[in-house]
Amino acid sequence: MRSLTGFWNILIIVDAVAAGLFHYYTSGFGSPEPRVFRGLHVLMLLPIIFILFPATQKSPQKRPSVFDLLWVAICVIASGYTIVQADRLNQHFIGLHKVRFEEVVLGGLLALLSLEAVRRSLSKYYALTVSIILVYLFTCHLLSGVFYFSAFSLDRAVEILYLPNDDGVFGWLIGISAELLFIYILFASVMTTSGTGEYLIQFSTWLAGWAKGGPAKVAVIASALYGTVSGSTVANVFATGSFTIPLMKRFGYRPKEAAAIEAVSGVGGQIMPPIMGAGAFIMSEVTGIPYFTIIKVAAIPAVLYYLGIMFMVHFIALKRGAKAVPPEERPSTRLILKRSYFFLPFASIIGFLAYGYSPTKAAFHSIWITLLLTFLDRRTWLNARKILEMLVSTLRSAALIAAVLACAGMALSVLTRTGLALAFNQILFSASQGILLVALLLVFAVVSIVGTGIPTTAAYIICVTVSALVLSNFGVPALAAHLFVFYYAVLADLTPPDAVTAFAAANIAGSEPMATGFEGFKLGIAGFLVPFAFVFNPELLLNGTIVQIIITFIMTSIAVMCLAAGIIGHLFTPLSFLQRLLLFIAACCAIYPSRLFDLVGLGLALLVFMWSYTTRDREPVEAPIQN
Repeated sequence: MRSLTGFWNILIIVDAVAAGLFHYYTSGFGSPEPRVFRGLHVLMLLPIIFILFPATQKSPQKRPSVFDLLWVAICVIASGYTIVQADRLNQHFIGLHKVRFEEVVLGGLLALLSLEAVRRSLSKYYALTVSIILVYLFTCHLLSGVFYFSAFSLDRAVEILYLPNDDGVFGWLIGISAELLFIYILFASVMTTSGTGEYLIQFSTWLAGWAKGGPAKVAVIASALYGTVSGSTVANVFATGSFTIPLMKRFGYRPKEAAAIEAVSGVGGQIMPPIMGAGAFIMSEVTGIPYFTIIKVAAIPAVLYYLGIMFMVHFIALKRGAKAVPPEERPSTRLILKRSYFFLPFASIIGFLAYGYSPTKAAFHSIWITLLLTFLDRRTWLNARKILEMLVSTLRSAALIAAVLACAGMALSVLTRTGLALAFNQILFSASQGILLVALLLVFAVVSIVGTGIPTTAAYIICVTVSALVLSNFGVPALAAHLFVFYYAVLADLTPPDAVTAFAAANIAGSEPMATGFEGFKLGIAGFLVPFAFVFNPELLLNGTIVQIIITFIMTSIAVMCLAAGIIGHLFTPLSFLQRLLLFIAACCAIYPSRLFDLVGLGLALLVFMWSYTTRDREPVEAPIQN
């Protein structure tokens, strides 16, 4: 990203202030009609990417190039055209009315510039994936079988990318970005600027620093809490990892190990309610399920994910004789209680949603409440510099999300209008041979492959489009199917060869990126079990009586614990191959929806635990972690 100064920096600040005030006002007092609102949103955000991000390493690093300014002008004109022509375009029927020449030109250029925006700012793999989908739009008539579709002329192809109000660049995905995501990104920036992030790290150190392997457990809890604010895996790693990774290294954790623990913890932030990133809002729009219902249902799986990581780091601590954080380095209870008002923003969001407020209104009111809280401590008072930095940070993050969703809108338009999504669903269903477990494994494989190097939100949108129907054919409820895809889209950030979250943590730790990615994948395996568990056990998604939910949660927790112990190879003592194998079998039995299998899993787990406990004094502890 460029380091802008002078006029260009002022331009960014002015746009940040305008976009921030505009979106905050519309979240509280209503927005213009959809096409105008979305056009203004794209006009304010997409051009900024070409100013902030150079095209190549050889491009000017302190200012935009001449070509960058040309791309900015085209983005402004193409977005502005939809605003000026909104009344006419709202009466335009796709595939029926004539597409004007200027619409073909502007729409085609905007589609290409959307791809260029994500290439230079986010991921060349995502740009390539969407490009392949767009190439299919022009070549679908050359293929055969389920992939055949009648040919599109140039004007009709550009039309479905540029002019629809339900998909394409200005479709409902950009609508979510304008109506919901910007205001929640602003809310996260306000919380971070107010000192909430710093307090969450202090709270985590106070809560877990006393335990064995305390530094690693601090990283897990801090990432879980901070993830509720950021909604971004990489941002989570940089925010908490700058503190927790050096802390873990100082207490003897290897750089690769410290980075992997932070990476696997940071990834989970995007599945932790109440703010789950863009995916939860999109899920609500697609399924028609209220956002508050989604975050309630997602709570138990998120807890189980982090429980799996805690078991992992705990067994590592037992295996290596890890130490706690010294008392003098842990914050006092008095300080934690004194600043506990930082939890009020979380409570306000949940309270407003529970009371029936829309997600937009809940964020609108929570923002001014958080701003008032900053005046309770002189160190957190907001001045003009902090406010401008907050707005610029919001603009930058929102612009990246807008670019992602603009491209995802185009991909979605092609997948649905050509029948390509239905074709992939048919292929997956046929390959599953009517077996749900096989279907889940196939969907998991698709999401893991497509999600490699692609932003979580985009991976979720594309993959759920091409796989949700196959899961519904097995009777999997829509919310469970969407959550299954979303979880693995998030976890794809942890999966080599392009594990972006692990690579970010490796950058902080000074470890080898690919080795960190594989280590993080290993530590996250217990969490990978959770989506399969809630598909087979709907009680984990609050579908059942209180007793059923509690029993299923306990059995799944046992399964996660067994899997973690088996992978680390340690309980009270180092585990033999047979003991680890029995734990893996116990984990599989504990998540299978059968009380008989639950009893078998519980019995095997107790057998191995007692076996390890009775031999604890005879086995040496592995190379201890020293301070």
